[in-house]
Amino acid sequence: MSMIELALNDVACTGCMGKIKRRIEKTTGVEQVKILSGTGKVQIKFNENHIQIDEINQTIHKLTLRSFD
Repeated sequence: MSMIELALNDVACTGCMGKIKRRIEKTTGVEQVKILSGTGKVQIKFNENHIQIDEINQTIHKLTLRSFD
């Protein structure tokens, strides 16, 4: 298991952060997603045998773009 912490600076509202959290939790290999309230960051625990950090970053980037459409 690995853990990463990513900034979601572009996502201002908690509703959007919640949507992103729920979507990431459904991703294969992701074990736990925690929003660090007040920091604009998300902490993700994942299995590196199933998903890589680059894939997580791409997923988050796509989700943040959709949040503002």
